[in-house]
Amino acid sequence: MYDSESKDFGDALPEAELLAFKKIINNIYRCRGVDFRQYRPKCLRRRIIVGMHDVRVNSFVEYLNFLIKNPEAYDSLLNRITINVTEFFRNQETFKAVRLKVIPEIIKAKKEIHASSIRVWSSGCATGEEPYSLAIMISEVLSELRENIKIRIYATDIDKEALKLAEAGIYKEKALKELKGRQVNAYFKKNEQGLYAINPEFKSMINFMHHNMISDEPLPRMDLIFCRNVIIYFSKELQKLVYDNFYKALVPQGYLVAGKTEILMAINESCFERFDLQERILRKK
Repeated sequence: MYDSESKDFGDALPEAELLAFKKIINNIYRCRGVDFRQYRPKCLRRRIIVGMHDVRVNSFVEYLNFLIKNPEAYDSLLNRITINVTEFFRNQETFKAVRLKVIPEIIKAKKEIHASSIRVWSSGCATGEEPYSLAIMISEVLSELRENIKIRIYATDIDKEALKLAEAGIYKEKALKELKGRQVNAYFKKNEQGLYAINPEFKSMINFMHHNMISDEPLPRMDLIFCRNVIIYFSKELQKLVYDNFYKALVPQGYLVAGKTEILMAINESCFERFDLQERILRKK
C-alpha cells in the first residue's frame, strides 16, 4: 500500500499505477466537472490515497476499477480532495494582524472616497468558518471605531457539499474553540442538539457561491481577499494564474492574505508588495 513515506509516492510510480492515477483525475473532470489536472501530483496523490483507504484498496489500479464499478464514489473522492480542516479564527496571529493593520487601513481608504461598503472575498471558504470569522472581526472593528460601513463578503468554493454546510451555518463546539465566551454568546445560538448556529445577522452579510478560482472570472472590486493554504496544491503555472486573477479582483491598495504555508514564489513583484511577510499578507501596488 502507498503511504506518505513510500519511495514510489513521487514521480517514480510504476507505469500502470501512473496511468490509473491520471485516469482517475481525468474522470473527476469528465464526471464531476472539477479540473485537477494541473494540481501538484504529490499533493493530489496524498488526498486520493486517503480515498483508497476509505474503500480498502491498495493501488491506484484497484481504485480506478472500484470507481468504474461505483461511479457515485467520485463524490466522496471529490470531498476528500477538497476537504479543509478549519475552525473559526484559524491561525489567530493572521487574524490579529489583519484586524490591527489591514482593516483600519481599508476603513481609512473608504472614508477618503466616501464609500459605503467593504467588499471581502473568502476564496476556498470550505464549510464557512473563515467568512463568518471575517464578518465577526470586521463588525467588531467597525463597532469599536463607530463607523457605519456595510460589509459584503463573498465566500466561494468548488465543493458544493461544503457550501451547503457553510450556508446552513451550524457548527460543533470544537469549531468555536478560538472564540471568546462573549463572542459565542453574541454571535451564536445553541440548539437542542448541542450545535451552534450563527446568528442570521451575520449570515446575511455573506453570499456563498460555487466558484473555481482557476477557470472562473475573478470577482470584482475586492478590498480584501483571503485565500489561505490552497494555492500550495497548484502547479507553478496555476499559482501564477490565480495570483494574477486576485490582482485583477483587488481595488488599488487592496490586500491579499495567502496563508502561512504558501511560498509566494509565483508572486509578481511588480503587482504586489509584501505588507506583512510573516503572516503572508500582500498589498496590491
